[in-house]
Amino acid sequence: MSIASILKFDRVSCTAQPPYEQDLAGVSLALGPGDLGVVLVPPGTARLPLADLAEGLLIPDAGMVAFEEEDWLEWTPDDAATARSRIGRVFETRGWISNLDVDENITLAQRHHTSRLVAELEQEAAALARGFGLTELPRVRPAVLRSAVLRRAEWVRAFLGAPALILLEFPLREVYVDALDGLVLAVQAVRARGAAVLWLGDSSGDGARAAALPGAQVWTLSGARLLRTGAEQNPAAPAPAAGFASPAAEH
Repeated sequence: MSIASILKFDRVSCTAQPPYEQDLAGVSLALGPGDLGVVLVPPGTARLPLADLAEGLLIPDAGMVAFEEEDWLEWTPDDAATARSRIGRVFETRGWISNLDVDENITLAQRHHTSRLVAELEQEAAALARGFGLTELPRVRPAVLRSAVLRRAEWVRAFLGAPALILLEFPLREVYVDALDGLVLAVQAVRARGAAVLWLGDSSGDGARAAALPGAQVWTLSGARLLRTGAEQNPAAPAPAAGFASPAAEH
């Protein structure tokens, strides 16, 4: 069954309470297979609840958020957990389990929600790591790695498997800009196989580069609202990007 909408916000409002720092009011957007949505955020903006709303981890004050055409409030807890296994995410603030090595953190969701062999997962993760400029898959605790290495490892975790939706929250923070090309190639590859991507980026940095990608739908955060800033130049999903393999097929 084809899905017209992978992620949909319908007039969503949310009053920020800790740990969030940014209100949202009347947010509407929709991303289908192959779509890239870019939200340009003014420098210095922190703790935006948009990604948590997209994952159904936060209930909006008003409006509706749907994943794969189903309102998050309609999912049972078990079904919601399974649905989230089809979402990859780079967090604004990291979400590592401290008593697991980074490679174990990266493959954890796939080991829990699929029947794929660990060796197969590690092989795919290692290939993603190389595409993101890491010489190998980190096999140490998160606490001993530099911030830039941990951020790239988050990219590996987000793209591993065949996620239907990838949420990128300020993915270039703490990473040198020369790493951007690898991330862009990965985004184009997953879009080519039908995933949707929502990229939150600084309006003066990586967000502007993401907004220039073919087919990008762009919104700008203005106060508590998202303002559409221009029609996409090429609404078709891109061809697979050279130099970066698409993620593995679903298992």
